Amino acid sequence: MPQVGDYRILSRCQHGDDALVSPAVFTYPRVPQMTTNTETTDNELLRRHRSAAIFVAGLLVLDLVLIAISYVAAGKMIRLGDPSIIMALWIGILLCGLGAFVLRRTRFATMRLKDIAALRGRSGLLKTLQQTTIQVASLGGAVALMGFGWAMLTADWTNMLRAGGVSAIVLVYSYPFRSAWQRAVASLAGDAG
Repeated sequence: MPQVGDYRILSRCQHGDDALVSPAVFTYPRVPQMTTNTETTDNELLRRHRSAAIFVAGLLVLDLVLIAISYVAAGKMIRLGDPSIIMALWIGILLCGLGAFVLRRTRFATMRLKDIAALRGRSGLLKTLQQTTIQVASLGGAVALMGFGWAMLTADWTNMLRAGGVSAIVLVYSYPFRSAWQRAVASLAGDAG
């Protein structure tokens, strides 16, 4: 008889007995296993850290490009925006800026990371570090985009400079340091798979 978790198809034999069909014909694809080897974990750490660092650096470059564009283009804007939209953008900039700090502090709480390391292992911990870094950096990028809109609606490039400063602070705060990730993996996932 088939065991629990056996996904092979049953077929009726001529005698009425249930028999397993060849597993080579009706098998499901294998699910990739989480990394357990230290060398593989180090490679995964380097890969995930690199992608998170490139994402943050890309948003910093976007921030600088938006400041340069607003410096050139904001003075040429003829039509000013609605004051209520401008105030909403300013409030959105403040909320995203402060929310980035709150998000990072709650997602990188030691007890939460210990639970993730215990449940998902080293690979799950590295994935969480990468995703949280990208989410916090995305909030910094949103601040830069809202600041650009604010500068274009007010025809004043210094508004983008202010929002760009907030965005740069958030992006520098979210920048992933490899040594910190290595310490987190060593201390939190030392016994986990």
